[in-house]
Amino acid sequence: MSLFGSREITPVATVETTVHEGDRVTVDLWVDEAERQESSYHAILLFLMSYERLLLFLGYRDTGEELVGWMDDAVRALAAAPEGEAATISGRWMLAETAGDEPLSVWTSALRQVGPGAYRVKVDRPRDPEDAHAQAAVLCHLQKLVDTLPALERAYLAIAVSGMHEYYRDVKHWGNTKSLKHAVDHGMKQARRVLETR
Repeated sequence: MSLFGSREITPVATVETTVHEGDRVTVDLWVDEAERQESSYHAILLFLMSYERLLLFLGYRDTGEELVGWMDDAVRALAAAPEGEAATISGRWMLAETAGDEPLSVWTSALRQVGPGAYRVKVDRPRDPEDAHAQAAVLCHLQKLVDTLPALERAYLAIAVSGMHEYYRDVKHWGNTKSLKHAVDHGMKQARRVLETR
């Protein structure tokens, strides 16, 4: 407890994405044990909020546009995948279970619940980060979710990403700090709307 009464809030989900030589990436994803729907929600929210932070880092550079294009491709691949099957969306980056060599870069994110329905994410990136590694961190984190989430949650995730991109196109660019949180909210509302009308 600090002088002003605040306390450290335990994360509900974390991810560590490590980039290695040979375009190999390991993703260590942890979600606090809870009812399945809540755990999936936290895993998805961690991804979406981390994605928007890394897009902000890439800003108006070509690498930001490139990542958004790849994510659009990923959403299409998820929509086209046969029912019950995951899709490969990580591009040239290969998801590896383990890698014994020295990492090129490590990217971490932690999602904390700060109130009822209120969350914050803290993203840590390398001291001298490479844009390509930020792209890899996003794509391989998404691939991990695609490989582990049930079909309904994968659909929710894909629609939410599409909704975020709609916000970036029609309201505020991802390089604008005022888009933070609003793009994720827009994407998740769109996912709920679409899935509830099915």
